[in-house]
Amino acid sequence: MASLKERYGNWALVAGAAEGIGEGFTTVLAASGFNIILADRNEQAMQALALKTGREYHVETVLIHLDLAREDAAAQCLKAVTATGCRLMVYVAAYSRVCRFTDLATSDLDSFLAVNTNTLLRLVHSFSSMLTRTGNGGGIVLVSSLAGLIGPQYVATYAATKSFSIRLAEALHDEMKTNGIDITVCCAGTVSTPTYWKSNPNFDRMKPSFVEASQVAAYSLKHLGRKVVAIPGLTNRLQYFFLRQVIPIWYARRLVNDAMKNMYGKL
Repeated sequence: MASLKERYGNWALVAGAAEGIGEGFTTVLAASGFNIILADRNEQAMQALALKTGREYHVETVLIHLDLAREDAAAQCLKAVTATGCRLMVYVAAYSRVCRFTDLATSDLDSFLAVNTNTLLRLVHSFSSMLTRTGNGGGIVLVSSLAGLIGPQYVATYAATKSFSIRLAEALHDEMKTNGIDITVCCAGTVSTPTYWKSNPNFDRMKPSFVEASQVAAYSLKHLGRKVVAIPGLTNRLQYFFLRQVIPIWYARRLVNDAMKNMYGKL
């Protein structure tokens, strides 16, 4: 972790920083000595986290209070990036709902596209373009999900948009290397976050293997530029290997969908 600042400078942007995995990245980066640009719509939680990291790690923070679904969200983040000379970006923000596809409202569909793809794509494009112009190089971490690798029922749109970030990182990984830019996508499994617990999972029949948000952050940053796809948690990596390399894909889908049905019932 000490080499991160040598590679990426003094500042890091965390989009979706206030809680959950975003809080994990903010804390791990601050502990490594990075000053943090926090972008989130939860102003109260973001302010509390900024005070905590400043007090514990003696780092500077810049707060951007905005909904990352906004059309100008990427542009607002880039202003702070340019002002600080930031060269490391982590995009954690995501819109998520666990329900049947036909139960989603049009506003939900718009939110999935806005947060999970539109702002992400614009920010990756503007951030990497800026780094290319300056010639300083940098790093990008996109936080996706194992759901983007094998799409489970009840999270169809979430899985589809998370697959988008995986394909984007895979395509850009080698292309960006020529400009000195590292990019890695983190495919997180089950992480104990406020968003996860709001989905009201049922553990009567099975309980997934949890990974802490700080572990997700530390593993992803450790493998930034080294792996295209980083899967935090040994159990998650073994399960992914089994589902994608050992058994037929149709059987893997059945296992994943059965697990969702056991956890959420017949929604």
